[in-house]
Amino acid sequence: MSTAGRKRRGDLWAHFMFDDEQNKTKCKACGTVISGKNTTNLKRHLQTSHPDIFSKLQKSPDEGGEPSAKKAKISNQNIAEALLGTTKYNSNAREQQVKEEAIAKWIGRSGLPLTTVEDEDFILMIETFDKKLTVPKKTKIINLIEKQYDEEKTKFKKRLCGARKVSIGIDLWTKKGLSASFLGISCCFFCVDQNNPEHILLALEQVAHPHTAQSIKACVDKCMQEWGISNDKIVTVITDNGSNMVAAFKHSTIIKTVVLK
Repeated sequence: MSTAGRKRRGDLWAHFMFDDEQNKTKCKACGTVISGKNTTNLKRHLQTSHPDIFSKLQKSPDEGGEPSAKKAKISNQNIAEALLGTTKYNSNAREQQVKEEAIAKWIGRSGLPLTTVEDEDFILMIETFDKKLTVPKKTKIINLIEKQYDEEKTKFKKRLCGARKVSIGIDLWTKKGLSASFLGISCCFFCVDQNNPEHILLALEQVAHPHTAQSIKACVDKCMQEWGISNDKIVTVITDNGSNMVAAFKHSTIIKTVVLK
């Protein structure tokens, strides 16, 4: 007799004897000989001929019985890993993209430095909120801010296109120490789509000295062309009483200049 082969179930084989030479299994209870040693056939014999013995057999894990200690340990480890571990969002996942866009919008609108996303405390804060989120790099934020700016610009261009008349506001100021000068250009109009007046900043340009009337006018003309605002739409240009500002528009036959003293 031999017991070679796959590990046998002790509770099942206690009722059978296997003859290796004849490749047959004999039931100890009734002497029935069964070809081979397939446990399924053996259990079927007990179920049919010896139901009292069959009812006392332990169920294997495959049949819905209790798993072995090894499998139970692996299962517990998997549960622990699922609770403690965190799988990051896929880079193309909608959840990842929405949160990246929110970070870019916050940095772009608040004027914070782009290196904010590389700050250790910022990364820790974001991971505290959502461990699955991968904080985007500075390059990704730059691209997202530029994309959001283009989208916002297209939206306001469409609104300006539907406006009948617009008023342009211009102001020039210099930093302390005369280190740099900036020209701000804004636009007021009644938005037909929104059914309410709007005031938007069209440009904030750094201008070089000297601040001549010609350079100011050229900067404004460039801005109007970029936003698609024709001269016949401009009803008023509002400036301060600086001589260069007044001179920049005094020869315009279409535009009325309002000087704020």
